[in-house]
Amino acid sequence: MASLREELRKPLSDTLDKRRRDDSLETAMGREVRRAGLNYQDYLELMEAVRAISRKEKLDPWKAAQALLDQQ
Repeated sequence: MASLREELRKPLSDTLDKRRRDDSLETAMGREVRRAGLNYQDYLELMEAVRAISRKEKLDPWKAAQALLDQQ
C-alpha cells in the first residue's frame, strides 16, 4: 500500500488521540480533517486507506486506523 501524504498523517493521529466515547471513526475523522483545513477528497482518501486495511486484516475501523498510522 502506498504511504499517506504527510498532510494526512496529522488528522489521522489527532483522530486517534482525541477520540470521544461515542464517536464513529467517520465522525471523528471528518472533524479532524476539517480542523486541519483539508477537503472532502482528503477525507475520502484517508477513509479508503483505513477501510482497505480493515478488510485486509479483518480489524475494526479504530484498530485499522491505528495500524495505518503504525505503517507510516
